[in-house]
Amino acid sequence: MKARPKLVILGGGFSGLRLLFHLHRLMDITLVDPRTTSLVKPMLVEVALTGKPVSHVRFELAPTVRRHGARLIHGAALHIDADRRTVTVAGGEVLSYDYLAIVTGAEKDYGAVPGLEEFGYSVCDDEHAPRLWRALENFTGGPIVTGAASSAWGTRVAAPKLLAACEGPIGEVAFMAHHELATRDVSHSITVFSPAEIFFEDVGAPIHDVVGPLLSEVGVEVHTSKVISDVGADHVSFVDGSQLESSLSVIIPPYAGPEVVRVSGLGDGAGFLPVDEQMRFLDDPHIFGAGDATALSMPKLGHIAVHQADLAAAAIREEVTGSGEVPPYCPEVFCIMNRGGVNATLILSDSLYGGTRDLTLNGPIAHLMKWSFDSWSFHTRGHLPPEAFQRALELVLR
Repeated sequence: MKARPKLVILGGGFSGLRLLFHLHRLMDITLVDPRTTSLVKPMLVEVALTGKPVSHVRFELAPTVRRHGARLIHGAALHIDADRRTVTVAGGEVLSYDYLAIVTGAEKDYGAVPGLEEFGYSVCDDEHAPRLWRALENFTGGPIVTGAASSAWGTRVAAPKLLAACEGPIGEVAFMAHHELATRDVSHSITVFSPAEIFFEDVGAPIHDVVGPLLSEVGVEVHTSKVISDVGADHVSFVDGSQLESSLSVIIPPYAGPEVVRVSGLGDGAGFLPVDEQMRFLDDPHIFGAGDATALSMPKLGHIAVHQADLAAAAIREEVTGSGEVPPYCPEVFCIMNRGGVNATLILSDSLYGGTRDLTLNGPIAHLMKWSFDSWSFHTRGHLPPEAFQRALELVLR
């Protein structure tokens, strides 16, 4: 019997599991991740701002990987030798591959903003999110400042060059913190800053016309063209010399390319993996990428990560089997912004990529959709709702 091709997947998040689900019957798969659990990252804001237990947003990787006939290695990938087609893992094991998928996600560079780790908070992972909730529980009043640091991007692929990697979580912080503190009758003000000229620069004017008034309704002030320089105990400072007083600073740190990509010499000028629109690494046909680890993924968004993983899986399948086809690359911004209580705002936009769709849906129905998507992913251990459900949702929005 002919041996099945070997696929090594670096990362057990949305993209990594999506590749596993698509290709486990076709290939001999090894999934490598330094974590033992996968995170349902869209639910981290609920940990940070409503006190949801962190155990409700992560699940063990091992049962999911085993159930799909693959091998899980718990450890960090340290080096990729593209010439030999090998990956060296912490502990010394060297894995050979026929195909490699780099889906590690991006790194959050907390240390790039002086004072952030000491005085600031974030919602980006399951270590920082519970810490923010403890601070919010003990918050007795005052100004809150939230925003995203600017990130640097490479130039090898024609992806949009956004100043902030993703600002959806910033909107959630503003709305949900206000809801929590208003419910407790705690005096507060909330200021949002953006390094870009427009907050939510990845969507079009029709969505700004909806989101802007919603922020104003809850008293959120927005400052644009503000590039953070440092966080202090009672302030946030910017490179233009200005400061905002802050009793609670919630910051999305800069994004950086994965360390294994950088040290292996595979990254672009900013350390992200440059891929084409079939998610193939520009310099090696046996390496694929998807999600935040790639230079093409802009903004850094779960919906785009899944779309890219689908394309990578289709390209690998076509090459291995000689059949099938790879769909066109059609990125779009799709997210559901929790606004606290039973309200949310669903956003669907492709204007960043030359399209004409800028659609929103507000209120409890959008909140129910977010709860349904996130709960489905958690309880099915990484699966997304059936595609028929998502197509029906797009028809409703149109």
